Amino acid sequence: MYPKIGIFDSYSLMVILGLIFALMFIEIYRKKKKLNRILISIIEINGLISAFIGFIGAVLFQNLYDFIENPATYKWSWAMTFYGGLIFGIPSFLLGYFLFIKKKFGPCLEKDIFVFVPSCIAIAQGFGRIGCFLAGCCYGKGTTSWIGITFPNGIGKVIPTNLMEALFLIILGVSLLLLSLTKNGKFSLPVYLFSYSIWRFMIEFYRGDHRGEFIKGLSPSQFWSIIMFLIGIGYLAYLLIYKKRVDQERSTL
Repeated sequence: MYPKIGIFDSYSLMVILGLIFALMFIEIYRKKKKLNRILISIIEINGLISAFIGFIGAVLFQNLYDFIENPATYKWSWAMTFYGGLIFGIPSFLLGYFLFIKKKFGPCLEKDIFVFVPSCIAIAQGFGRIGCFLAGCCYGKGTTSWIGITFPNGIGKVIPTNLMEALFLIILGVSLLLLSLTKNGKFSLPVYLFSYSIWRFMIEFYRGDHRGEFIKGLSPSQFWSIIMFLIGIGYLAYLLIYKKRVDQERSTL
């Protein structure tokens, strides 16, 4: 659509903008909760390193999907898939936290991380999807509806799934930030897991850019959406049952 803004790559600019907003969200949370600035800065550095590792995972996973679908015609590409980035990025972040930050500074921010990180992921995703729109990728199926947008690559009017997801994620990110500042902030992570997995599973039916299929009838993203939803159920059960019981036992000591 608009792959360049001046001399700059538009997708890269949107990714950078998304990271800036994520850092702004962290700062809002830090000030509200009066958290240690140095510790938050270390966590932010860990997050940026994890984002880079996630980028590598996003590219590797998409190439894996392409190879599985048709090994004979496979060629390396720099196309990306969000879930590949998540699968690489989240473990990297947790490893950095538990092996370095927690070991050196203790578990002082452990509860907070699971509260404010979901809003940061969502807002960064949202701007990333705007980047997808500007780059002309992640578009929907062809349509004659008024909602259709014509991309300059000759495919005709398509459903702007990239813009729709961008709007959804920005609203979700702001909502999660507001939730994180309340006494129910601990539910930020399951809300993100449920909301995005359901949204992504549904929007995949309207996507027009084929990204492979390694399970019959499901796109790779739909498969990982199911996994994400199940993880959300598990974490919510942990919050409502196990953690609540442990907290009650501690309060009676």
